[in-house]
Amino acid sequence: MTVTLDQMIEIGSYRVMAISDSVVCAKHRNGSVIVAGQKRPVAVLIRQDSALTAFGADGMPMTRDQIDKLCPGAWVKALEVD
Repeated sequence: MTVTLDQMIEIGSYRVMAISDSVVCAKHRNGSVIVAGQKRPVAVLIRQDSALTAFGADGMPMTRDQIDKLCPGAWVKALEVD
């Protein structure tokens, strides 16, 4: 599992970022290479001014500690990005 903070999207006065899990698989078979990948959000961070809220993919609120365990530094970065 590779978890990253995706780029910010501006919607009016809101800044929205997703923390996503990405997986890429590659196999070699009979002289061919087969590659597959998937990316899914595991959390959404919403910032308005200096307030930051976070939600899991299930819609449940997440704490700063939960976000930092999932993606270290994401909370601070979400507050700094413009």
